[in-house]
Amino acid sequence: MPEGHVPTRFHAWVWLTWITTILLCVSMTRNPLYLVVVWLCVAIVHAAGGMGEPRGGSAPFPFWLSLTVVPLGALFNALTVHVGENVLLVIPGSIPYLSGHITWEAVVYGATNGLGLSVILLTFWVFHQNVSVPSFIRMLPRTFHSLAIVGSIAVTFIPFLQQEYQKIREAQAIRGQRRTGIRDSLALLIPLLISSLEHGFQLAEVMTARGFLQSFPSSHQTMIRSAFLGSFGLLMAGWLSRFWGLPGWVANLLFWGGLLIFGLLFITAARQVRYTVYRSISFRFRDGLAVIGSFSTIGLLVFNYFFAGGQLLFYTPYLRLSLPPFDPLVACLFFGILSPLIIAAFIKP
Repeated sequence: MPEGHVPTRFHAWVWLTWITTILLCVSMTRNPLYLVVVWLCVAIVHAAGGMGEPRGGSAPFPFWLSLTVVPLGALFNALTVHVGENVLLVIPGSIPYLSGHITWEAVVYGATNGLGLSVILLTFWVFHQNVSVPSFIRMLPRTFHSLAIVGSIAVTFIPFLQQEYQKIREAQAIRGQRRTGIRDSLALLIPLLISSLEHGFQLAEVMTARGFLQSFPSSHQTMIRSAFLGSFGLLMAGWLSRFWGLPGWVANLLFWGGLLIFGLLFITAARQVRYTVYRSISFRFRDGLAVIGSFSTIGLLVFNYFFAGGQLLFYTPYLRLSLPPFDPLVACLFFGILSPLIIAAFIKP
């Protein structure tokens, strides 16, 4: 096994389902009590760690970074939205967006938005800590192989710059050069630029040697481009036909015809891409259990949206501030977010 490689304890699809579940939770409720439950679940999963491909330990700063968004959101919304009956203070004058009543309703709504943003920040940090870049890229459809290659190069380039910057600093320090200001720091730019260009040339040579520059035959490229333009034209025609007064079945026929051609084009382009998997990662039974745990929370969201009319998770402090509703049974269904932690505790890889 290569040096530094850590076996994946959960499949990358588990974490993709997990992060999708949390994003759906944040987008479908503004109840601060339920958002606190979601934040606590994400924080517990983050604090546990050791369920994916570790990056050398969990850093504590995302907790404080995410929590600072809450007062900032409350302050921004209170200063810019002057709606509500419970007035906290009044800013006199005619300052645009600032002058007016500062209400408790605006403070609560801004803090709730900040709490939702805090959940999103912490969630993406946990996803980053448990899913490596190669695992994430392998989840992309083969049709977007060029985008995956460019994305992988862009993601790994910044860590490369950091390593090279540290090496150049250490080499210059050994030679007796001391940095006393910004002017001395400029001496790092030329070596860093040269090393970056060398890295780029080496990467281009490696990609050429491995066949990344091979392209499809010109006939295939022409066919794919023509099919793409045709599907896009059908979609636009289906959308514009509603303004032209054509029958509804004509618009539906054009629209679904464009989608069908686009889907066939997607499948055809994926089959044209050849790739080799050097280290296959299987989807195991414990991965399925973790996904089912996330689906329990998704089931709550689907029931709330289609059958309960969104009333289970609905809350707004406007126009008069009131206590948000809280149902312990509904809150327990958010515990599906803890499924990776629970499965990792009882079922070993």
